[in-house]
Amino acid sequence: MIGILVLMNNYFHDFAAGVVFVCGITMFVMVDLAQKHLSREAKEIAIGVYPTLVHIIGGATIFMLFAGVIRTFTYKDFEWANAVGIDQVPAIIVKHIVVGAIFFYGIALWIKSHKKIKEIRKELKG
Repeated sequence: MIGILVLMNNYFHDFAAGVVFVCGITMFVMVDLAQKHLSREAKEIAIGVYPTLVHIIGGATIFMLFAGVIRTFTYKDFEWANAVGIDQVPAIIVKHIVVGAIFFYGIALWIKSHKKIKEIRKELKG
């Protein structure tokens, strides 16, 4: 039973990185289009949707931290031992590089979007 829970934790940990990536892209594209569209309605929609995407990204990031702690403590017994036995260590290394890259790219897009949202809010107030 513990093995199944650890396996699910590991899958959801990787899935959360994908959620951050997709929400980051969605947020960036939405805010960028709102800025380029120049209509007040498009900008208000972007400002309205932005907090929801921030909560999703924030929640996924917090989940990744907690799931990562569990994964760290169980990694040697549940993931590493199986990978070494069938020579999959290079695949695990590549997987972690790819998952890390998409996670940090999603965070970078969130930061860029936040700067643009600040500009849009100033523009709508003034």
